[in-house]
Order: sequence, then C-alpha cells, then structure tokens
Amino acid sequence: MTTRKRVTVSLPLEVFEAANTEAGGNMSAYAAKALMAQAVRDSAARLAQWQESRQTELAEFDAMQLDALDEMNGGAAA
Repeated sequence: MTTRKRVTVSLPLEVFEAANTEAGGNMSAYAAKALMAQAVRDSAARLAQWQESRQTELAEFDAMQLDALDEMNGGAAA
C-alpha cells in the first residue's frame, strides 16, 4: 500500500482549469505524475551540473600531472 499525504495548493485559475480538464477526474494522480516528472528533470539537471564540475576538476588534475612530469624531465615535455 502506498502511503499518501494530503496537501493543499493554490494555483492560478487557468492552470487549475487546464490540469483539471486533462486529469480526467483524478487530479491527485495527475498532480503526482506531473510533480514526479518535474522532480526527475530537476535531478537530471543537478546530475549534469555535477558531471560538468567533475570534468573541470579532472582537467585541472591532468594539467597538474603534466606540469609535474615536465618538472621531472627538466623542462617542457616533448
């Protein structure tokens, strides 16, 4: 059995009317589906930002390694 939590929201009238028309009589299911879809999009955006930040950090690490190799070889790498 799925646990449910009752909530109250205020919507602009035109948003409510459009959602109510599409909900087919089950506004709760419609809202749950819409909110879950938005949560997935938000999570995907955060994941993309994290991956991008990791790429920047890895590029900086690679540059540090190359600098260290240059120093060990007595100058610029060939």
